[in-house]
Amino acid sequence: MQLARPELLSAGVLRGMAIMLSALGLALMLISLQPYVSVSMVSENGVSQGSPINQYGFLAAGLVFAVAMMSLASRKALASLLTPGFLLLGLLLAYNVATSPGSDQALRAVILTVIGMFIAFSVIVLPRGERDFQIALMLGLLAALAMSYGGLVVFPDLATHGYDAYEPQHAGLWRGHFSHKNIAGPVMCVVAICGLYLMRSGQGMIGFVIFVAGALFVVQTGSKTTSGLFPVAILIVMSATIFGRAAAAILLTLMALATAYLFTIGSLYHPRISYLVLDFLGDQTYTGRTTLWEFSLSRIMDHPWFGFGLYNFWGTGNVLGLDKPFEAAWDYRYIIHGHNNYLDILLNLGFVGGGLLIWVLFIGPMFNYARARRNPGNRKLADMFFMIIVFMSLLSFLETFFLARNDPIWLMHVFAVFGLHLLARFDISAGTAGQPPRRPSKAYG
Repeated sequence: MQLARPELLSAGVLRGMAIMLSALGLALMLISLQPYVSVSMVSENGVSQGSPINQYGFLAAGLVFAVAMMSLASRKALASLLTPGFLLLGLLLAYNVATSPGSDQALRAVILTVIGMFIAFSVIVLPRGERDFQIALMLGLLAALAMSYGGLVVFPDLATHGYDAYEPQHAGLWRGHFSHKNIAGPVMCVVAICGLYLMRSGQGMIGFVIFVAGALFVVQTGSKTTSGLFPVAILIVMSATIFGRAAAAILLTLMALATAYLFTIGSLYHPRISYLVLDFLGDQTYTGRTTLWEFSLSRIMDHPWFGFGLYNFWGTGNVLGLDKPFEAAWDYRYIIHGHNNYLDILLNLGFVGGGLLIWVLFIGPMFNYARARRNPGNRKLADMFFMIIVFMSLLSFLETFFLARNDPIWLMHVFAVFGLHLLARFDISAGTAGQPPRRPSKAYG
């Protein structure tokens, strides 16, 4: 199906505009408007309020992409967003803004988050078919790789971690144009996954270069977690091709998630598992994360149904006003987030809002993947998006990035969510093959 309207301007102009806008959107998500700005993951001043350059720049970009989508994108593709999951998510965000003690701050954060989601959706919906999407994908990925690798040559002091009193162990590790190696690693993992898709889809040489460049950067960030989860995500999703059924990949994903839970949160309750983690990783605390998880678990039941409110736990009086925990590995009063997506979702949104968000971000995409793979023309692209989802699902046991404004990890996650959402409903390969659009299949969102 062509996801762009064919009646505006000439076909060549429309195609070029759609490709360039899609590539620019992807580059914006991966690079941001203020690269090479380093921050510590631990700060005496709590959570950063964000950069005005990024804030106003993303507002302007949001307007551009909103106009582009209204002018160029298929009405059916836009209307497909009107699913119960996405509509309830919109109501949830509105509710949290209305009930937030700092409503102005919450509104600004939600607006930036929604704009980032618009841009992620635009990257997929604007190209007129899979071939055009591949061109936009290559341009955006190469721009991000050039920015990071170029920084290692031109700005080596900015593209690598220097000495940080809070994190001296990171000195010398690569971070490229990203603010921290814990962001660079996961994002470059997604870049490598996209390179693998391009290799499988006939773009062998350029796909190989992107895959190798992304994978090498992941290794140089020194992130053992990302380096380990990266091949796991690939192997899990490739099982769908090996066995010829999406159910194989989904079943392995659920098994991997259960295992990840057992060896992270489960290690808090089972000493034997904790010692196994120590034997394998040399650190049974996951660099102090277990302290944060124990604290998070102790606070979830304080507000079980709707949580403390979006963006209203870490970095606020709910934590900053506590006495210093001298016995803890980390002083969690000044932590940016709890280093666990699932626990932080429950802290912020409770079981009601958290359950909805977990459905939209993790469970719904599994159903969409199964339906997208029924169409042979969508399978390779669906595999790419699901690899990202699997990787993010596993990473979520160690990092937090849900609804995180213009954070590139969050944007890559929602990029994959939207990708599977569209592939479950439309035959994107027909945009270049000239086939009539297929009837949308039943899908979840």
